[in-house]
Amino acid sequence: MKKIKLTKYITLLAAMLLLTACSSDSSSDDSATKPTADFSFTNDGSTFTFTNLSTNGTKYRWDFGDLYYTSGEKDPVYTYKIGGEIRVSLTVTNDKGEEAFITKTITAPRIIIIDIKIDGKFTDWDDVAVTDQNTSGNGSIQKIKIWAGGPNVNVYLEGNKKMLMELVDMYINTDGNTQTGFLHSNWSQGSGAEFLFEGPVVTNGWGQFYNHTDPNGGWGWAGIAGSGANLKASSIVSLNDTTNAIEFSIPKSQLGTLGSSIGIAITEMNSGWGLVANFPEGPKFSTLQL
Repeated sequence: MKKIKLTKYITLLAAMLLLTACSSDSSSDDSATKPTADFSFTNDGSTFTFTNLSTNGTKYRWDFGDLYYTSGEKDPVYTYKIGGEIRVSLTVTNDKGEEAFITKTITAPRIIIIDIKIDGKFTDWDDVAVTDQNTSGNGSIQKIKIWAGGPNVNVYLEGNKKMLMELVDMYINTDGNTQTGFLHSNWSQGSGAEFLFEGPVVTNGWGQFYNHTDPNGGWGWAGIAGSGANLKASSIVSLNDTTNAIEFSIPKSQLGTLGSSIGIAITEMNSGWGLVANFPEGPKFSTLQL
């Protein structure tokens, strides 16, 4: 009788061990197929490339954190229209509908929107880099900013109290080639002006644009009738006891087809055509790469 009971106990114990082993195997199998969520990222400016490091996923949902877009791609590339710290989330789903979730914080660069208005206030130039400046402190114009991101070529000039812009010869290289157009000896290492504006900037009166016409790079110009009115300028504004500033714009349509850059040099004169100063001091036009 005792032998029979012992046999029953052994059989029951073996069954329990078998069930435990099966349960353990099942749990191990479940763990092996559960999804995990992870990702890394790199960026080039505002464009981020997300690399999915998740496991056991069959579906992915990205929330880029800017309230604009989501994505179901595995490794999306996304360009942000906002800047600052942004929380990016990834949800991973396996074929059983089980989910894993992760959130990471990225830092997108500040988005700069430049909208130049010719109004003499100049605050819209704050985020525009200086294109060129004098270092000696001589002359009249000391600093130039050029912005060509819209339909116009916009120019900001800052100088000392001699900068009045009563009369100028402004030379403009529009094709990016310093060996074509008017080759000015004052800027012997980089000029090539296709256009000239001659006249007062501040009053926008009788000034006029000219096309260069001499194939040998000499002084040869053809006036463009009625073109002077296309230059829109603010008045000269006194920033402080030593500094004046002015801004003006030229429609790109006035300058024809632009090349890879635009270069500007200015000879400033007084109202009696007497030389005030040339800008820039260096041997090349002040040039903005487009």
